[in-house]
Order: sequence, then C-alpha cells, then structure tokens
Amino acid sequence: MGESTTITHALLTIVAVLMASIFAAAVIGQLNSVINTISISIKNKSDTYRMSIAIIYAYYDTSINNVTIFVKNTGDVSYSKLDNIDIFITDYSGAIDYYSSGNKARVTLTELGSPNNVLEPGETLRIDISVSRSYVSPLEIRIVLVNGYSTTYVTG
Repeated sequence: MGESTTITHALLTIVAVLMASIFAAAVIGQLNSVINTISISIKNKSDTYRMSIAIIYAYYDTSINNVTIFVKNTGDVSYSKLDNIDIFITDYSGAIDYYSSGNKARVTLTELGSPNNVLEPGETLRIDISVSRSYVSPLEIRIVLVNGYSTTYVTG
C-alpha cells in the first residue's frame, strides 16, 4: 500500500509540473505578444513626435487660380505617405475648401530634392493646387498629415 501511494504522489507531481509548464509557456507567449504590441505603439507615437513640417512659403496666383505651397520637413524622420496630405484653405471671407494630395487632377507634388516619393528630413516639397474658385486674400493654409501633425500659414 505504501508503494502505490508513493507512485501516485510521484505521478501527480509530474502531472502538476507538466501542467504548470504548459500554463507558464502560454502566459509567456501571450505576454510577449502584449509587449510587442505596446512596443510598436510606443515607436509609432515617438515617430509622430519626431515628425515636424513647416510651410516656409505660400502664395496665391489669381491669374491662373493656383495656390503654391512650399513645405519643408524640419523633423528627424521621413514622411512616406505623400498621397495622404490634407490641405485646408480658408480665405478672408471665411470659406473653407479641402484638397487632398491624392487628388492628382487638382494637386501636384514636386519634391525639391531626391524625388523618391518620400519627404526626407530637410527636404522641401512643392504643392501646386488648381483651386476650384477665386479667393479673397489673405489665405490661411493648414496642412494636416496622416499622423495628425498639422501646421498653418497665412499669406500676405
């Protein structure tokens, strides 16, 4: 009777250790997944804070109904989503118009640096917009990037 009790205890101990190992492996696997998700989220938010653009000059040409904007990447990360730039133009009367850099019929992008469809740090981007109507100066131009960063410029 003593031997069967010892064998039973040994088997129960082995099963308990095995179950604990399986549980630990599952928990560690899930914990690793959570840590990776948090790490990616922190990196994306960090890149957002390191992204910075500035409108260095903009003007409205009334003769051809065209707004030209020069945007410089003043941050230390590249911006590769050039087809996802939102542009809002507000004139003196308060009317607001929206343009997207993805609308190739109205918006033309020209990189004044290495033309690789990426706005590198220090590089300037020329945005030409064939506007839909005449504006009353001065114009307020707001550019919003896909990550939420925005900048504003008022023409003279």
